[in-house]
Amino acid sequence: MMRIGFCFVKGGTGKTTLASSAVLYLNAVAATAGLIDASPVPMASLLLAAGVQPGVHAGREDIPVAVTRSPDALDAALRALERMKVSIAVIDLPPMAKTPRLDVAVIVSDPPGLEFVGDFKADAAHSILAVNMAEGVDLGRYKGLANSAAVLPYSPAVARAYQRLTPAILPHNPKARSLGRWKKAFLRLMGEVARQVRR
Repeated sequence: MMRIGFCFVKGGTGKTTLASSAVLYLNAVAATAGLIDASPVPMASLLLAAGVQPGVHAGREDIPVAVTRSPDALDAALRALERMKVSIAVIDLPPMAKTPRLDVAVIVSDPPGLEFVGDFKADAAHSILAVNMAEGVDLGRYKGLANSAAVLPYSPAVARAYQRLTPAILPHNPKARSLGRWKKAFLRLMGEVARQVRR
């Protein structure tokens, strides 16, 4: 099973928003995906309309959601998803200095968090720096910290969706014509993630 973690050392960067949208997108266009919510406050689970108690729940679009509330229980959650024949585990990790072993680490920073990027360690075969809620970031300054990078602009619509406990993107039509700037940037990010899934 492929492990795709949304991670960073700082909280409030949009890891949960991206992880909940990513699992829906990947399940719709790539392969059977499930979510592991390893955060002490399981917001990704809430965004997917699943239970918040530890265990495996059915979320939106029948996506399996394993709630662990801690990265320490990650192995048990991965085994539970494997028994359900899930091929991609999207993991919403809490703020931490180093990740568990991942296939793909999506390092989600906001502009103020970029000062901590050099201190963060992603144990991953491939890493993508996603600078969220940003405009005009010079990604050249961060070359070498990740295999690739993306910038996602701030979107009031995404913020409102989060407040309503709704993922920013749903899989019904991930390539819809009327996409805002955030969704276009999100789809480019997911294109990079999907390339790693297909390898």
